[in-house]
Amino acid sequence: MGTICPGRVTPYLVYLDHAHADIVLALRGFNLGRESDYALLLDNRLGKRCFDGGYVHNGLLRAAGWVLDRECDLLRDLLDRYPAYTLTFTGHSLGAGVAAMLTMVVVLNLDKLGKVERGRTRCYAMAPARCMSLNLAVRYADVINSVVLQVTSSVVEEFGLHVVCLNLGYM
Repeated sequence: MGTICPGRVTPYLVYLDHAHADIVLALRGFNLGRESDYALLLDNRLGKRCFDGGYVHNGLLRAAGWVLDRECDLLRDLLDRYPAYTLTFTGHSLGAGVAAMLTMVVVLNLDKLGKVERGRTRCYAMAPARCMSLNLAVRYADVINSVVLQVTSSVVEEFGLHVVCLNLGYM
C-alpha cells in the first residue's frame, strides 16, 4: 500500500480474511467533506465513456484504474501466495461504484494479477452510484452483486408516521 501521511488515509483497505479464504479490497463511500469526491463524481463526460461494448462513469473508471495501479503488485502476490482464495472488491456508495468498475477492469485483464480466474473474482456493491450501462450490468452479473434498498410507499408512510408520532410525543 502507499505511503501513509499523518492525518491522511487511503480511501480503501486490503484485508486478508483467512477464516473465509478471501482477499478483500474495500472502498469507502462518498465523503461530503472531500472536494476530490465531488470532482470524481462529476467527472462523467455525460456518460459517454465507452468500455467493453457499453458505457461507464468516467470518473469512477479512472478511480478504479488508480487503485489497481497502486495495488496490483500486492494483489498479485497475495493471489500467488493463496491460490485457493477468492478476490473480493466491495464498497458503499461512491466506493461501490469504484469497486464495480475495478471488478470489470480486473475481469477483462485477468493476466495482470497472475493466474486469477473470473470465477475467483467477485464484487459486492452496497448502494452503488450508477456507473454502467444495462448491457454491462447484465454481462458482469455473475461477478458483480449490487445490494440496494428498495423502499415501498407503505414503508415510507409507516416510517413517516413513527417520526411524526415521536416528534409529537405519542411514542
